[in-house]
Amino acid sequence: MIIDIFVGSYAEKGTDGIYCYSLDTINHELKLVSKTNLVENPSYLTRSSDKGTIYCVSETNEFEGQEGGGVAALKYENEQFTLLDITATKGSAPCHVLLDENKNNLYVSNYLGGSIAVYHIDDQGKLQMCDLVKHSGCGPNKERQEAPHMHSCGFIDGKVCGADLGIDTIKCYDVDANSNKLVHVQDIAIFEGTGVRHFIVSNKNKDLIFAICELSSEVMVIKKNGNKFKIIQRISTLPEGFTESFCAAIKQSLNGKYVFASNRGHDSIALYELIGEKLNLVKIVDSKGKTPRDFLVLKDHVIIANQDSDNIVVFTFDENTGALDFTGQKAECKKPVCVID
Repeated sequence: MIIDIFVGSYAEKGTDGIYCYSLDTINHELKLVSKTNLVENPSYLTRSSDKGTIYCVSETNEFEGQEGGGVAALKYENEQFTLLDITATKGSAPCHVLLDENKNNLYVSNYLGGSIAVYHIDDQGKLQMCDLVKHSGCGPNKERQEAPHMHSCGFIDGKVCGADLGIDTIKCYDVDANSNKLVHVQDIAIFEGTGVRHFIVSNKNKDLIFAICELSSEVMVIKKNGNKFKIIQRISTLPEGFTESFCAAIKQSLNGKYVFASNRGHDSIALYELIGEKLNLVKIVDSKGKTPRDFLVLKDHVIIANQDSDNIVVFTFDENTGALDFTGQKAECKKPVCVID
């Protein structure tokens, strides 16, 4: 079976930044199929369910002469990329984009801007900005939490929720049906100084949320009970005694049995098994490269993007036993930081 894998990277203006590879699931080989230089620093990607459109950020501090970054929509057809639209995010260093196909909206996280930008996708695929919500506050880490730093958005019970590393908070919003503006409804407080970065809702138990904390190298297990949220577990992603590392991505197996977290510095993937409502560390696996910024979990493979060794590596994975093994297969890619299918 052949699967298309898309990789976003840090790429200077005019240089290739988005790559499409084919993954042969039988021999585990990655082959470069296509690439494009249409977007500067396309550091995070997402793809429409019909597979025809890719949305990405342009993680910059200046866009068309104004402060901030950009967000783009690209058509992918017959192994070719075509730019449909690109527009400003009104905040610096956009680092994440979430697609809401029910509302035809995009939610962009501006890291340095400390804000969420909302766009409606019109019938021609153009991006119309509807809202810009700026967070306020700071955290105890004076170097990394001097201000809000929005890192990612996701859905919890239909609400758009933003993980803000700078203020140790997941902020939850309803979306106004008429204006597509965000209406703040709730905060989920994370322990101070931990630096929440990304979160996922369990495939196995929709009342459980797994949040990865960059600064403390931990995963928080959060239990939802009605409209209330409680952290019921905090578990390290590192071997005991290791400190010089920062977490990046958190993913889960399709069946929800296993949760994965990446360590930049230790250069590894921590694998947990969900037993009841708690995570049990199974093992920590070498990522076969430096700075595993992101990874993709498929039914029987895990693809890891190692930012500082310029490679993408292929592991086999058994979602029943948790076996995670390097195949020896890798592909060259300059500064890969996001991988999707």
